[in-house]
Amino acid sequence: MIEAMKEIGEYALEKENKDLNDFVSILVENPASNETYKHVFCIKLVSCQNIFEFKEIEHQEYSKEKIVKYLYKRGSSNGPDITPTARVTELKKTFSNKIIGWFSKPLKEAKPILDNEEVQFLELLGKCIKENEDKILLDLEPKLNSIDAKENSILTLIIEENDFIRYVGDFEVFRKILKNNGASKFYSKYGIISKADNKICSICKTHREVYGFVTPYEFYTVDKRGFVSGGFDQSKAWRNNPVCLECALKITAGREYIEKYMSFGFYGFNFLIIPKLLNNSTNEDLFDTFEKFNEKKFTFNKEYKRFLTANENDILEILSEEDDYLNFNFQFYEKSNSAYRILLYIEDILPSRLRDLFKFKEIVDKRKIFSNYYSNDTEVKSIQFTLGNVRWFFPNTLDDPDLNKYFLEITNGIFTGTSIDYDFLLKYIMRRIRKDFRNENPIRYSLFLGFQMLDFLSNLCLLGNYTGGNCVNSTNLSTLLGDMAPKENNGYEERANVVFSEFEHFFNTDAKKAIFLEGTLVQYLLNIQKFQRGSAPFRTKLRGLNLDERYIKRLFPEIINKLEEYDANYYKELESLISKYMIQSGNNWKMSNDEISFYFVLGMNLSNLLKSPKPEKEIKND
Repeated sequence: MIEAMKEIGEYALEKENKDLNDFVSILVENPASNETYKHVFCIKLVSCQNIFEFKEIEHQEYSKEKIVKYLYKRGSSNGPDITPTARVTELKKTFSNKIIGWFSKPLKEAKPILDNEEVQFLELLGKCIKENEDKILLDLEPKLNSIDAKENSILTLIIEENDFIRYVGDFEVFRKILKNNGASKFYSKYGIISKADNKICSICKTHREVYGFVTPYEFYTVDKRGFVSGGFDQSKAWRNNPVCLECALKITAGREYIEKYMSFGFYGFNFLIIPKLLNNSTNEDLFDTFEKFNEKKFTFNKEYKRFLTANENDILEILSEEDDYLNFNFQFYEKSNSAYRILLYIEDILPSRLRDLFKFKEIVDKRKIFSNYYSNDTEVKSIQFTLGNVRWFFPNTLDDPDLNKYFLEITNGIFTGTSIDYDFLLKYIMRRIRKDFRNENPIRYSLFLGFQMLDFLSNLCLLGNYTGGNCVNSTNLSTLLGDMAPKENNGYEERANVVFSEFEHFFNTDAKKAIFLEGTLVQYLLNIQKFQRGSAPFRTKLRGLNLDERYIKRLFPEIINKLEEYDANYYKELESLISKYMIQSGNNWKMSNDEISFYFVLGMNLSNLLKSPKPEKEIKND
């Protein structure tokens, strides 16, 4: 990750026209934070034999080419900046805090890194400015007031010597102070200095001065002595992770770019997509895609599918179009105040892997039962697989904080191709369905989301401990993807086989077929009860959808008896088919209660696919 971050940082710095071989060019900031900064007011001093005299205020037009000469670096909001160049807010306050104030505390703090001649130079410079404070303000105020009130300005120093003008950035002493300020955060913390000269940088592998407190994120700390290996000496922290200034600055720039353009939201989490180029080249088109997508400037020249979420914040299919000259790292994290915790880190995902995810997503999405999903009696919608299917069963709730962990583990399995336990998934699918059932809410949506998730994972060969085999057998695929309407002469067995053949990986045993068909039969009974009585009392017989093998077998004759009581047993062919599969399944199905319940509910909710042409009376009852 760090190497990828460094490469991204190099791209970001080059885009800003920074010189990668010049630390000062990297550290310096543009004082014109927006387009309103059009003016630069220079306090012009004349130098003669180390004696300075105030000459005048010189009004210049801001120039982007002089950014390094201005040598601006933001410091304290109420105190001096890192160098005596400042953005003007209130004139007197800016001059007092940012210019005169710079020659007190910041100069004092910088003295340890300066030689005597440099200290003397700065002290004489500060003395001249202080002594000429009134003259400077008297000359500066009318010139500042003469500019458009909507425009902003910058205040800096220039020194004239032998008719040659030098800016702050032209003096090595100011550049040295800026460089030290930029480096100090990498070697000075907790009141400890941790750096060493002529050591191998862990990133660029060259001999340089290295620092001990370089980290792009707060999860790596050595704030306690016990975190430092080899003697618990914080001053030796550079041995843990030696990084030179050049690499540290590039990593920092890379982190800032990633957080700006490669950061996304994901069902209550934040995550980063960090690309790693495999051939050490820079792909500007890739970075341009991230930038335009983040800034809502990406042109969608086709209908892109969603995978991560169901909204517009999904960039994955766009990235899946790349060739395998790079891979992607995904970092899911949470941040609270200064604490930064990585929840999941997924490494080395190739674009071809993303294409596989979208290929199987498309197969699942096109299935008739998902593409023609009825959300109510009249409205037809489609259910498209996203990781929202998974989140539906593993929500972010205080009742069970482990659900977030499980959700991320499943996400990791999908991306990396790691097996996901089938029984574990069924447990949480049925937990949600049973909750809906107890609360008398529709269970159809949860059932279809769960079935679609299992179908998707099965296509990816990711269902672990699944007795139906791992991969989809796509025989009769055209039947469901085409016209699933039963033909007039079809019997229940033939119509059931359409479903069984299409989802052969799910209906690989007679027991599963029997349970599914019994669920279909009980739904027909509930429909008849609701039509004739206005309620469905047999619903209480379903034990909250917590079913097992013994109860399924006991329930079957009760369903038939109840249909006979209503004089509405139109399903003798279906009952014979169920009996056939019951006999063939034998005893000891070796299915969990969750799996049995799932197949039963699946039959209830797909019962419309097995309907046969009926006389008018039966149509009303069904």
